[in-house]
Amino acid sequence: MKIFVTSDIHGNKALIYLIRRTIERENVDVLIVAGDVAPKAFYRLFGTGLRYNFYSPFPLRNKKAVLSGAAQEVEARLDLLGYVETPASGLNPTVFISKQKEKLAEICELLRGLDVPVYMLIGNDDHIVDEDWDGILDNYGIFSLNSRTHMLGDLKVTGFQYVPPTPWNTSNELPESELSQKLDNIRGQVDTNTVLVTHGPPMGILDVVTSGLHVGSESVLRLVKDKQPVFHVFGHIHEASGNARIGSTICCNASCMWTDWLFRGYLLDTEGPSIRKIEQEISLEVMSSFAGGDMDCVRGA
Repeated sequence: MKIFVTSDIHGNKALIYLIRRTIERENVDVLIVAGDVAPKAFYRLFGTGLRYNFYSPFPLRNKKAVLSGAAQEVEARLDLLGYVETPASGLNPTVFISKQKEKLAEICELLRGLDVPVYMLIGNDDHIVDEDWDGILDNYGIFSLNSRTHMLGDLKVTGFQYVPPTPWNTSNELPESELSQKLDNIRGQVDTNTVLVTHGPPMGILDVVTSGLHVGSESVLRLVKDKQPVFHVFGHIHEASGNARIGSTICCNASCMWTDWLFRGYLLDTEGPSIRKIEQEISLEVMSSFAGGDMDCVRGA
């Protein structure tokens, strides 16, 4: 069985295009997305005519080209890239979550067009309560991995959404002691026949942030050491993409760099078992070719 895993799309629908191409090119059987699926970047657009500027706390690659043209074209490109316009009424937690749910549904609609089963985990930047998340996914035939286990042929896939505290006070953050207690709910489901999917990494494994600190979970590390799942898949720490081993467990940080238009993931081959990294940059030309707003070219790529 071939399983493609990726993470940290952060609402960038352009990455869905490359997910589809990868699944078709590699004859993938299953897709797993390990969290941070909904967008988190809001913006305000300024300017008139055919040249605009905008404000957002997140950087915009190829800013001059993206912000050129009619307002409708600019807004379509920004939506495609995971930026959501701040409503005229202003931004507050209720509006933020409502917009995330709306955009998550759009992403699920695009993923529903794939010919393979899709499994998805919530992330810390997905500020949607588990019940609403599960309901949206169920509506589009996507399997939720939020502290759940599903069968993948002879294998199991088990998910765990919680991460240690971050400086940004995001969702699904827990102190290590509480995280460990939550982990007990899935501990009995994890064995050497399991693909373990967590949003965050284990401590000391592909978890180094720009400052040089290790920010993974000690409890997740202990679980992997004790249970030795065949694969351990995660994301969360974008700058630590890569693969490693914990005993016989093959680990991979499959996070994309959504603001850099950099698609990343791993192809897991259960026959080996083995993994292979998939990485591709979205060019401005390719991005522009499906920035029309309805994403028909993604569905039919």
